[in-house]
Amino acid sequence: MRKITKKIICSLLLILLFGFFVNGKANAASLSNVKDTLTTSRPSASAPLNADQAASATQISVVDNGSMFLASDSAILNNDTGQTIESTTVASMSAQISGTPNTRNVYLTSSITNTHHKGTAVFVGVTATHTLQFTTSTSIPNGGKIKITFPGSAANTASPSAGTFSFNNLGTSAVKCFPTSACNSISVSAPSITLTTNAIQTGGTVIYVLIGCTTQSSGACTAYAPALINPTKTNAAGTSDQWRLLVETFDASDIVLDSTPIKIATIDSVQVEGIVEPSITFTITGLANGTNITTQNASCTGGDVTNPGTGLNASATFVSLGALSNGNINISAQELTVSTNAFSGYTITATSSGRFIDAARGFWITDANGGDGLTANNTPAPAVLPATGNPAFGIHPCGADVASGTWANAATAFGSGAKYSNPWNTGVNGYYATLATYSQPASSRKTEVEYAATVSSTTIAGTYKTFFTFVATGTF
Repeated sequence: MRKITKKIICSLLLILLFGFFVNGKANAASLSNVKDTLTTSRPSASAPLNADQAASATQISVVDNGSMFLASDSAILNNDTGQTIESTTVASMSAQISGTPNTRNVYLTSSITNTHHKGTAVFVGVTATHTLQFTTSTSIPNGGKIKITFPGSAANTASPSAGTFSFNNLGTSAVKCFPTSACNSISVSAPSITLTTNAIQTGGTVIYVLIGCTTQSSGACTAYAPALINPTKTNAAGTSDQWRLLVETFDASDIVLDSTPIKIATIDSVQVEGIVEPSITFTITGLANGTNITTQNASCTGGDVTNPGTGLNASATFVSLGALSNGNINISAQELTVSTNAFSGYTITATSSGRFIDAARGFWITDANGGDGLTANNTPAPAVLPATGNPAFGIHPCGADVASGTWANAATAFGSGAKYSNPWNTGVNGYYATLATYSQPASSRKTEVEYAATVSSTTIAGTYKTFFTFVATGTF
């Protein structure tokens, strides 16, 4: 009987011990489908200055430790002994410069204000919103907890540091959850965030925790407030850095129910570049005899009609004013068209080879703008054709891009209306007349150029000529 009793007691003990171990494993269940989605996986950047940095500099030299400073980054130059912390905006970053150590130049959009010493940290904190999602295995009771622990000390500062996600003054208002009963109260104590429930979260419940979010809908953030700063780069370029994150659930007595570590990764951003080649096209088209300039270009209001004579149509390279006579103004015209992708548009300028002259005899027709050639750009200024019987020659542009204050968008007539100029230079001068200006990228912007001449009854017979050169300049 005693032997039987001992066997029974030993069997009961073994059963109890087996049950204890089975229950212990059940209480250490794992959460399922655990993931943390970051709005950006780009590492923060932090690199020391390679040399003392003078005030008013527009670029800085940093040790190439793998950190990448990208255009539009808000970079912080840290303070050290006698120096002042300041923020600046990055314009671009150079390729690696070989040396001891290897370095990179970081170009800035404006000059820095203070001096900074060699070794002072220059950093860019890259913030991200985290969306954690997991499925409970064990029910979390009312008053239970969900705890999320990030790696490292997660100091509550705004400076990035390898090995930790800096909490950067993360507040409880920027932590949300779904179902909302999973986070009746929230506490933030770096490196952990703890949520306390006010209702049972049954096994199989999908729970979302959004860190760096002020408004959520069914587990999706609708108002972002990213605060946690990503760690800096540690592995080689193109290789992710992995970070361990622990997600745990507890009962109301702080006994662990479920616990699952996960890995999240940060990795370099990929720079993508494409070049749009600068372009500008400029065409000159001759207008036919009998063309109404206003009909040709609605921005020309004068209503001038070309009249050199039947068959004397202007071409791209030749303009005939026909037979000139006292008391008449002969007009011919061309159309100038510009297309360009230049950021600040284009300008058309004009110069002529000299006076409108009969070279065989050396007689010329007076320039409409008077004088003896240009003495500066647009000087002498364009002027209206004089009263009938006074010889004059020049060109007059009209169109949306022509300065009407200079050229007067009006009809050509003796003594009033449209203004004309013959813009030529003497000696080695390089002055010009500005015909049209447009300050944006242009698509087929048109300017009409009228050539006009009139003579007196005593103007010497002959063939009068000059040559015009038009220049279209894109402002890229």
